[in-house]
Amino acid sequence: MAEILDVDLLAFETGTETQRRAVVDGVRRSLATGFVYTSHDLSQDLLDSAYGMLQQFFELPAEEKVKAHAPGTYGQTGYTGLLVETAAVADAPDWKEMLNWGREIPSGHPLQAKYPRRYPSQVLPEEQVPGIAEVLRTFSDSVEQLQRRFLRIIALGIGCHESFFDTMTTDGTTLTRAIHYPSMELSPGQQHVWA
Repeated sequence: MAEILDVDLLAFETGTETQRRAVVDGVRRSLATGFVYTSHDLSQDLLDSAYGMLQQFFELPAEEKVKAHAPGTYGQTGYTGLLVETAAVADAPDWKEMLNWGREIPSGHPLQAKYPRRYPSQVLPEEQVPGIAEVLRTFSDSVEQLQRRFLRIIALGIGCHESFFDTMTTDGTTLTRAIHYPSMELSPGQQHVWA
């Protein structure tokens, strides 16, 4: 079985040319498993705040969580309750609940006009968990920047200039999905799965 490699994003950005090439090679070799560990510089305080607030949200009673549901957005934002989605190969609904959010783009942006379902107004449970909207937006913006930085490594790995993906990801849709899997002991039947 192939080894899951540990790739240091910061070595790519601040290292010597030899270190940069080693990072690119490591990412290319990680295609054998499809997984890679990445060193990053996301703040532990931000991660703790985001996950802590998400835990607060998922611990709320169902009648409070459903206030963050966003009808007509096809799961692109807001709360999706238990037993709503079904995995492609399953007959029973999934035993999971989610809070979904993406990047806000300015009202009237050409992409929002052309693809309104991909760019809905974001619905976050600010009333239920004060401060969550700012923290989750900061979290997803930080993760998106990390992804863009990682795409530079991939670009070099496929023989392109490291900025190859930059214009392709400008104003692109993003979706951050926090998924909570309650204990199976609480599910209403044996047929439900965590998917």
